[in-house]
Amino acid sequence: MSTAPHHHLYAPRWVSDAQTPKSDFNEIVPGLFMGGTPDDGTVDYPARLAELEDESPFEAVVTLYSWAQPMGWGVEELRYGFADASVEYFDTDRLLSTARWAHARWLAGDRVLIRCQAGLNRSGLVTTLTLMMAGYEPDEAIALIREQRAQVALFNNDFVDWLVNVAPELLKPTE
Repeated sequence: MSTAPHHHLYAPRWVSDAQTPKSDFNEIVPGLFMGGTPDDGTVDYPARLAELEDESPFEAVVTLYSWAQPMGWGVEELRYGFADASVEYFDTDRLLSTARWAHARWLAGDRVLIRCQAGLNRSGLVTTLTLMMAGYEPDEAIALIREQRAQVALFNNDFVDWLVNVAPELLKPTE
């Protein structure tokens, strides 16, 4: 993939703590959130005993980190774990299906969280796709995510290349 036309979209490398997320999740646009998994929110830590009355701020959650604890009562959750690596390591059809599910839940009025481990790359990939399905250009969606979540969001340049060069063609409506 050529990087010349969009190398300006590559995230800066970590230089300071000011570039990193300050919370577990951030609202990117109204009703669409992007985030990560707290260190004690993995399956190797005992889950907090949830009460049926416990309320989640989300109606729908996409979980992209296999070891994240499941969401609590009353939250519809779609799980698709894949590596924060080269795009060759995920199933494109499943990835697009996951983003379409998030987009549909968001359009239906649900507050949707898209989460991975750190809340930067995998969640950034699916959040960008969701925003592209809503009409955003890849560069607009990436800039918005970095503004709302963290400057270093989507620092996996392979994901950025794929979002700019491949995803727009895959998201074109079929006639």
